[in-house]
Amino acid sequence: MLTRTVTQIVRGVKKSQDVDTTSEMQAAPYVNARAVQRTRTLGTVGRHIITWTVVVIAFIMILGNLGVNLAALLTSAGIVAAGLAFGAQNIVKDILNGIFMVFEDQLGVGDVVTIGTVSGTVEDVGIRVTQVRALDGTLWFIRNGEILTLGNSSQGWGRALIDVTVDAHQDLAHVSDVILDAARALLKSDRYARKVTGEPEIMGLESVFGDRATLRLAVRTRPEAQWEVQRGIRAELRRKFREHDIKLADEFPKGPGIQK
Repeated sequence: MLTRTVTQIVRGVKKSQDVDTTSEMQAAPYVNARAVQRTRTLGTVGRHIITWTVVVIAFIMILGNLGVNLAALLTSAGIVAAGLAFGAQNIVKDILNGIFMVFEDQLGVGDVVTIGTVSGTVEDVGIRVTQVRALDGTLWFIRNGEILTLGNSSQGWGRALIDVTVDAHQDLAHVSDVILDAARALLKSDRYARKVTGEPEIMGLESVFGDRATLRLAVRTRPEAQWEVQRGIRAELRRKFREHDIKLADEFPKGPGIQK
Protein backbone atom coordinates (compact mmCIF):
# COMPACT_ATOMS: atom_id res chain seq x y z
CA MET A 1 0.00 0.00 0.00
CA LEU A 2 2.78 2.41 0.95
CA THR A 3 4.79 1.53 -2.17
CA ARG A 4 1.71 2.08 -4.36
CA THR A 5 1.05 5.46 -2.75
CA VAL A 6 4.64 6.64 -3.26
CA THR A 7 4.62 5.48 -6.89
CA GLN A 8 1.37 7.34 -7.59
CA ILE A 9 2.71 10.56 -6.06
CA VAL A 10 5.93 10.39 -8.11
CA ARG A 11 4.09 9.61 -11.36
CA GLY A 12 1.58 12.40 -10.72
CA VAL A 13 4.27 15.04 -10.25
CA LYS A 14 6.18 13.88 -13.35
CA LYS A 15 3.02 13.80 -15.45
CA SER A 16 2.04 17.32 -14.39
CA GLN A 17 5.49 18.55 -15.44
CA ASP A 18 5.60 16.41 -18.63
CA VAL A 19 9.11 15.10 -17.89
CA ASP A 20 10.81 11.72 -17.79
CA THR A 21 13.23 12.42 -14.95
CA THR A 22 12.79 14.52 -11.81
CA SER A 23 15.84 16.68 -12.60
CA GLU A 24 14.09 18.09 -15.73
CA MET A 25 11.14 19.71 -13.95
CA GLN A 26 10.59 23.23 -15.19
CA ALA A 27 8.30 24.90 -12.65
CA ALA A 28 10.14 25.36 -9.36
CA PRO A 29 12.52 22.56 -10.44
CA TYR A 30 14.49 22.25 -7.23
CA VAL A 31 11.44 22.12 -4.95
CA ASN A 32 9.51 19.67 -7.13
CA ALA A 33 12.47 17.37 -7.79
CA ARG A 34 13.45 17.21 -4.13
CA ALA A 35 9.81 16.59 -3.20
CA VAL A 36 9.79 13.52 -5.44
CA GLN A 37 13.13 12.27 -4.18
CA ARG A 38 12.12 12.87 -0.58
CA THR A 39 8.82 11.04 -1.10
CA ARG A 40 10.67 8.05 -2.50
CA THR A 41 13.16 8.02 0.37
CA LEU A 42 10.59 8.44 3.13
CA GLY A 43 8.53 5.72 1.47
CA THR A 44 11.52 3.37 1.50
CA VAL A 45 12.36 4.08 5.14
CA GLY A 46 8.69 3.81 6.11
CA ARG A 47 8.46 0.45 4.36
CA HIS A 48 11.42 -0.86 6.37
CA ILE A 49 9.94 0.38 9.65
CA ILE A 50 6.52 -1.13 8.88
CA THR A 51 8.08 -4.46 7.87
CA TRP A 52 10.07 -4.77 11.09
CA THR A 53 7.10 -3.67 13.20
CA VAL A 54 4.85 -6.29 11.59
CA VAL A 55 7.50 -9.00 12.04
CA VAL A 56 7.94 -8.22 15.74
CA ILE A 57 4.19 -8.07 16.43
CA ALA A 58 3.58 -11.29 14.49
CA PHE A 59 6.39 -13.02 16.40
CA ILE A 60 4.91 -11.97 19.76
CA MET A 61 1.41 -13.10 18.71
CA ILE A 62 2.71 -16.48 17.57
CA LEU A 63 4.51 -17.01 20.87
CA GLY A 64 1.31 -16.06 22.72
CA ASN A 65 -0.72 -18.61 20.75
CA LEU A 66 1.89 -21.26 21.56
CA GLY A 67 1.38 -20.65 25.26
CA VAL A 68 4.75 -19.03 25.91
CA ASN A 69 4.89 -16.85 29.04
CA LEU A 70 5.37 -13.46 27.39
CA ALA A 71 5.88 -11.58 30.66
CA ALA A 72 8.82 -13.76 31.61
CA LEU A 73 10.13 -13.64 28.04
CA LEU A 74 9.99 -9.85 27.90
CA THR A 75 11.73 -9.60 31.28
CA SER A 76 14.50 -11.87 30.08
CA ALA A 77 14.71 -9.94 26.80
CA GLY A 78 15.13 -6.71 28.76
CA ILE A 79 18.01 -8.15 30.73
CA VAL A 80 19.64 -9.50 27.56
CA ALA A 81 19.11 -6.18 25.78
CA ALA A 82 20.81 -4.32 28.61
CA GLY A 83 23.75 -6.69 28.33
CA LEU A 84 23.95 -6.30 24.55
CA ALA A 85 23.58 -2.50 24.63
CA PHE A 86 27.31 -2.05 25.12
CA GLY A 87 28.02 -4.10 21.99
CA ALA A 88 25.26 -2.55 19.90
CA GLN A 89 26.64 0.97 19.74
CA ASN A 90 27.49 0.67 16.04
CA ILE A 91 23.94 -0.45 15.20
CA VAL A 92 22.46 2.47 17.12
CA LYS A 93 24.90 4.80 15.36
CA ASP A 94 23.86 3.41 11.95
CA ILE A 95 20.15 3.87 12.69
CA LEU A 96 20.47 7.40 14.11
CA ASN A 97 22.72 8.55 11.26
CA GLY A 98 20.30 7.09 8.71
CA ILE A 99 17.37 8.94 10.29
CA PHE A 100 19.25 12.25 10.29
CA MET A 101 20.35 11.81 6.66
CA VAL A 102 16.76 11.30 5.54
CA PHE A 103 15.17 14.11 7.52
CA GLU A 104 17.97 16.56 6.68
CA ASP A 105 17.51 15.63 3.00
CA GLN A 106 21.17 14.76 2.53
CA LEU A 107 20.29 12.08 -0.02
CA GLY A 108 17.28 10.39 -1.53
CA VAL A 109 16.39 7.35 -3.60
CA GLY A 110 17.48 8.08 -7.17
CA ASP A 111 20.14 10.64 -6.22
CA VAL A 112 23.60 10.42 -7.77
CA VAL A 113 26.03 10.51 -4.86
CA THR A 114 29.66 10.02 -3.93
CA ILE A 115 30.29 8.37 -0.57
CA GLY A 116 33.99 7.91 0.11
CA THR A 117 35.36 6.07 -2.91
CA VAL A 118 31.92 4.90 -4.09
CA SER A 119 30.00 6.84 -6.73
CA GLY A 120 26.61 5.83 -8.07
CA THR A 121 22.83 6.03 -7.78
CA VAL A 122 21.05 5.52 -4.46
CA GLU A 123 18.72 2.54 -4.82
CA ASP A 124 17.60 2.09 -1.24
CA VAL A 125 17.91 3.94 2.06
CA GLY A 126 17.41 1.56 4.98
CA ILE A 127 17.38 2.25 8.68
CA ARG A 128 20.88 0.77 8.93
CA VAL A 129 22.32 0.42 5.42
CA THR A 130 22.23 2.54 2.26
CA GLN A 131 22.50 0.79 -1.13
CA VAL A 132 24.33 2.55 -3.98
CA ARG A 133 24.49 1.17 -7.53
CA ALA A 134 27.81 2.09 -9.17
CA LEU A 135 28.18 2.88 -12.88
CA ASP A 136 29.62 -0.59 -13.56
CA GLY A 137 26.57 -2.22 -11.97
CA THR A 138 28.13 -3.08 -8.63
CA LEU A 139 25.68 -2.71 -5.74
CA TRP A 140 27.42 -1.25 -2.69
CA PHE A 141 26.03 -1.70 0.82
CA ILE A 142 27.20 1.18 3.01
CA ARG A 143 26.53 1.34 6.73
CA ASN A 144 24.88 4.65 7.58
CA GLY A 145 27.11 5.13 10.61
CA GLU A 146 30.20 4.98 8.39
CA ILE A 147 29.04 7.80 6.08
CA LEU A 148 31.18 10.75 7.18
CA THR A 149 31.42 12.63 3.87
CA LEU A 150 28.69 12.62 1.23
CA GLY A 151 28.58 14.43 -2.11
CA ASN A 152 25.17 14.74 -3.80
CA SER A 153 25.09 15.61 -7.53
CA SER A 154 21.27 15.67 -7.62
CA GLN A 155 20.63 18.73 -5.49
CA GLY A 156 20.47 22.36 -6.58
CA TRP A 157 22.31 22.53 -9.88
CA GLY A 158 25.21 21.07 -11.83
CA ARG A 159 27.93 22.45 -14.07
CA ALA A 160 29.14 20.95 -17.32
CA LEU A 161 32.88 21.52 -17.76
CA ILE A 162 34.53 20.87 -21.12
CA ASP A 163 38.27 21.30 -21.59
CA VAL A 164 39.18 21.88 -25.25
CA THR A 165 42.84 21.48 -26.19
CA VAL A 166 43.84 22.99 -29.53
CA ASP A 167 46.96 23.93 -31.42
CA ALA A 168 48.33 27.00 -29.60
CA HIS A 169 49.41 28.69 -32.84
CA GLN A 170 45.80 29.38 -33.86
CA ASP A 171 43.75 32.47 -33.10
CA LEU A 172 42.43 31.56 -29.65
CA ALA A 173 39.88 34.38 -29.70
CA HIS A 174 38.35 32.88 -32.85
CA VAL A 175 38.46 29.42 -31.28
CA SER A 176 36.61 30.76 -28.23
CA ASP A 177 33.91 32.30 -30.42
CA VAL A 178 33.40 29.03 -32.29
CA ILE A 179 33.17 27.11 -29.01
CA LEU A 180 30.51 29.48 -27.69
CA ASP A 181 28.54 29.45 -30.96
CA ALA A 182 28.55 25.65 -31.00
CA ALA A 183 27.41 25.41 -27.38
CA ARG A 184 24.62 28.00 -27.82
CA ALA A 185 23.31 26.31 -30.96
CA LEU A 186 23.22 22.90 -29.30
CA LEU A 187 21.64 24.10 -26.07
CA LYS A 188 18.73 25.69 -27.95
CA SER A 189 17.62 22.29 -29.23
CA ASP A 190 14.56 20.63 -27.68
CA ARG A 191 16.70 17.85 -26.23
CA TYR A 192 19.00 20.12 -24.22
CA ALA A 193 17.06 23.35 -23.65
CA ARG A 194 15.32 22.21 -20.48
CA LYS A 195 18.49 20.64 -19.10
CA VAL A 196 20.37 23.98 -18.98
CA THR A 197 19.85 26.86 -16.54
CA GLY A 198 22.63 29.23 -17.62
CA GLU A 199 24.50 30.60 -20.61
CA PRO A 200 27.73 28.91 -21.76
CA GLU A 201 30.88 30.84 -20.91
CA ILE A 202 34.58 30.51 -21.56
CA MET A 203 36.30 30.46 -18.18
CA GLY A 204 39.62 31.32 -19.78
CA LEU A 205 42.87 29.73 -20.82
CA GLU A 206 43.39 26.80 -18.47
CA SER A 207 46.89 25.88 -19.54
CA VAL A 208 49.53 26.32 -22.23
CA PHE A 209 52.16 23.66 -22.77
CA GLY A 210 54.37 23.60 -25.85
CA ASP A 211 52.09 23.82 -28.88
CA ARG A 212 48.96 22.95 -26.87
CA ALA A 213 46.49 25.44 -25.39
CA THR A 214 43.52 24.38 -23.28
CA LEU A 215 40.35 26.44 -23.04
CA ARG A 216 37.59 25.63 -20.55
CA LEU A 217 33.89 25.95 -21.34
CA ALA A 218 31.36 25.98 -18.48
CA VAL A 219 27.57 25.63 -18.60
CA ARG A 220 25.28 25.63 -15.59
CA THR A 221 22.75 22.78 -15.81
CA ARG A 222 20.00 21.10 -13.89
CA PRO A 223 21.25 18.48 -11.41
CA GLU A 224 22.39 15.21 -13.00
CA ALA A 225 22.24 16.74 -16.50
CA GLN A 226 25.86 17.95 -16.61
CA TRP A 227 27.29 14.72 -18.02
CA GLU A 228 24.78 14.46 -20.87
CA VAL A 229 25.33 18.13 -21.72
CA GLN A 230 29.11 17.60 -21.74
CA ARG A 231 28.82 14.69 -24.18
CA GLY A 232 26.49 16.63 -26.47
CA ILE A 233 28.72 19.72 -26.56
CA ARG A 234 31.84 17.64 -27.28
CA ALA A 235 30.18 16.06 -30.32
CA GLU A 236 28.99 19.45 -31.58
CA LEU A 237 32.45 20.99 -31.11
CA ARG A 238 34.07 18.29 -33.22
CA ARG A 239 31.66 19.11 -36.05
CA LYS A 240 32.10 22.89 -35.74
CA PHE A 241 35.89 22.60 -35.60
CA ARG A 242 35.93 20.69 -38.88
CA GLU A 243 33.77 23.39 -40.49
CA HIS A 244 36.13 26.19 -39.32
CA ASP A 245 39.33 24.19 -39.90
CA ILE A 246 40.33 24.47 -36.24
CA LYS A 247 43.04 21.98 -35.38
CA LEU A 248 43.04 20.02 -32.16
CA ALA A 249 46.41 19.45 -30.53
CA ASP A 250 48.28 16.28 -31.50
CA GLU A 251 48.73 15.11 -27.91
CA PHE A 252 46.53 15.46 -24.86
CA PRO A 253 47.09 15.18 -21.14
CA LYS A 254 44.68 12.95 -19.24
CA GLY A 255 41.43 14.71 -18.41
CA PRO A 256 37.88 15.43 -19.55
CA GLY A 257 38.92 17.31 -22.70
CA ILE A 258 37.97 16.46 -26.26
CA GLN A 259 39.94 13.59 -27.75
CA LYS A 260 41.21 13.88 -31.27
